[in-house]
Amino acid sequence: MLTIKKSDIAGSLLLAVMAEMHIVRDKLSFFERKYHMDFEAFEYSIKNQGESYQHWDDYMEWKAYKRLFEENTRKIYDIKNADFEVH
Repeated sequence: MLTIKKSDIAGSLLLAVMAEMHIVRDKLSFFERKYHMDFEAFEYSIKNQGESYQHWDDYMEWKAYKRLFEENTRKIYDIKNADFEVH
């Protein structure tokens, strides 16, 4: 039987999530630069303006990246605190 330390698994998991976070941060920055505002301001403006398919497409993608950022932030916290199980 192979024995692997939880800390070794945590290190690998942390690297994977942090690599994904780098991509997510780049996408979030892209949208902030494109629209010259943060997500909350963009969300407010898009819900109070006429229909623009490009803006709605960007809104949905930006929202998904925001959610992924929040999920990965929680994952990083859990991994750093060894709050995970291996099955």
